[in-house]
Amino acid sequence: MEQQNYRNLPPGKPGQAWLERLRRELNEAQFTFATADAPVILGLAGPGSGKTRALVYRCANLLKSGVSPEEVLLLTFTNKAAEEMKERLKKLLGAWPQELWAGTFHSTGARILRRHALLAGRANNFTILDEEDSRALFKQIAGSRTPPLNDEERNLLVKRGLLGRVITQARNSNLTVKEVVDEYYPYHWEYAGLIGELAELYARKKQEGNAFDFDDLLLWWLDLFENHPQVRERYQERFKHVLVDEFQDTNVIQGRIVDLFAGGSSLCVVGDDAQSIYGFRFANVGNILSFPEKYPHSLVVRMERNYRSTPEIVALADRSISFNRAQLPKALYSCNPSGAKPRVAGIRTADQEASYVVRRVLELHREGIPLQEMAVLYRSAYLSSAVELELVRRGISYRTFGGLKFFQKAHIKDVIAFLKVFYNPFDESAWRRIATLQPGIGPASFERTWLKLKQCGNPLEAVLAGEVSPTRGKEGWESLRGILRAAGAQDQSAPRMITAVMTGGYDQILEKNYPDQPEERRRGVERLAYYAARFASLPSFLESLALEESLFAGAAASPESEGDYLVLSTIHSAKGKEWEAVFVVGLNDGHFPRRDDERNLSEERRLFYVAVTRARRFLFLTTYRDEYRGWVASTGGPSLFLKELPPECYDVEIAEEYD
Repeated sequence: MEQQNYRNLPPGKPGQAWLERLRRELNEAQFTFATADAPVILGLAGPGSGKTRALVYRCANLLKSGVSPEEVLLLTFTNKAAEEMKERLKKLLGAWPQELWAGTFHSTGARILRRHALLAGRANNFTILDEEDSRALFKQIAGSRTPPLNDEERNLLVKRGLLGRVITQARNSNLTVKEVVDEYYPYHWEYAGLIGELAELYARKKQEGNAFDFDDLLLWWLDLFENHPQVRERYQERFKHVLVDEFQDTNVIQGRIVDLFAGGSSLCVVGDDAQSIYGFRFANVGNILSFPEKYPHSLVVRMERNYRSTPEIVALADRSISFNRAQLPKALYSCNPSGAKPRVAGIRTADQEASYVVRRVLELHREGIPLQEMAVLYRSAYLSSAVELELVRRGISYRTFGGLKFFQKAHIKDVIAFLKVFYNPFDESAWRRIATLQPGIGPASFERTWLKLKQCGNPLEAVLAGEVSPTRGKEGWESLRGILRAAGAQDQSAPRMITAVMTGGYDQILEKNYPDQPEERRRGVERLAYYAARFASLPSFLESLALEESLFAGAAASPESEGDYLVLSTIHSAKGKEWEAVFVVGLNDGHFPRRDDERNLSEERRLFYVAVTRARRFLFLTTYRDEYRGWVASTGGPSLFLKELPPECYDVEIAEEYD
């Protein structure tokens, strides 16, 4: 069999037929990457350049050259990517080399830890906690702490997930809990000591339960290599060749693990610093940017030919990313047939943007492009709401990737609940939602208070008049009354009431209860207020919401559904995918790029680069001028990423002046 043939070849001498096949099936850069014998190799692979193909061929070439499969370690980031590489390698070789290790960083870490569990304070039959298991353990340690957590602490740290986020971020970023809280959650600085205490208790509980969580699989692997040289040397000796996919997505811990293989193993990594977009998941772009400097004798192979997109789309992407100063230079090019220039559409409002996008989608569909071959991409999920509403009204099936649908999001439901108690003061579920948002008011406290409220002629009037209040959480109850008073002063104008809810106190609740991306959530509430401005009254607005929620459930394709559907996706969720036509919406400063942290501008530009390079033949970039603004500064006009582009890179679809 083919497998026996490649294993019997002398090292370094693949068959001539195999080399001729490589030259036929790979371009020059891919061939160099697949066959080079340098001890350290960096493959810089642009979007659509056949990166996975090149890496699989390199792995196959090692085996064809007589390298034993047990001497090869192939590391990826997702199980899907690992399975895809395994399948491709199996087809190339005719059989799967059983001794070869190929998998994600985490699965490989688990495999190594099974063999050395005692050194990590575990038995080798340890269990691995998934996210739900970790949340349950957080809840358990929070409930068993002495003194017990109060309602506010339990709500923020456990129910809202701050405890888990801080612990994970600290461990994956190699920072202390205090450093993470000070840097990323300054609004919650007073909880740093408590989180640190609970983090220690969490670690102790895992050890007592003979368990590792997902982060441990990397951290303890690193600990084994750093503090037990005999273990590190064992794997350096075994794995003569270590290959790493998507190196730009490695975090600090993964980068250190890879470095510890160098010297004892041949090291080959492939990635694209221009596609490093997972900083929020703790990816450290510095790992790939510093690689040539860290390994000055490394061979850098640039795979710059794009097989996916038209030359016009590739040219626009290349010009955009050139504005990032800290990057490893490469020049993309495409040999595909020339196509239409990307189109930039300047439109007045978000509603008109949605109408424009759907109209163009239908035009392309009539020209023969399936809906599934088109995608609407956006920086943040809240930017999809206007497009979703337009698709619902037109009865067009779609599927969303990345985030809940607009009206299913917790903060949107919170604000709507405030309005519902004005429309129907006996709406118990709405009262429960807004009351338990307040510090010191838990479910039991609310139930006792509601028994009193529902006996009143009008619960809302009773609360505003101060006739009913809970025995606990009085400060929180006063905060609730303040929000209701502010909203009630707006003559039941839905958009003004929404603004009043925010400025009356909910903004502080949002900041505290939803510490993950509060600015994005604020903009989602703004979008709700903008939508509410279409309706003449609060009742008509709330009735519309009830109908829209039902329509959304029916119009959006479920993951199991069949038939054609348009794709709506965050750009992060679109990574690794491609479509015939791509629409990038919401290209306004303040939306994309977001300006909540200037240090992230380079990553925002990389995100734009990823978005535009998802398109094969048609690319539409949309921006709009007017938007309802209440408590957040007005949008800054067209996105910086549009302003940076030279006019010859695109055609203007709709020209409007921006003040």
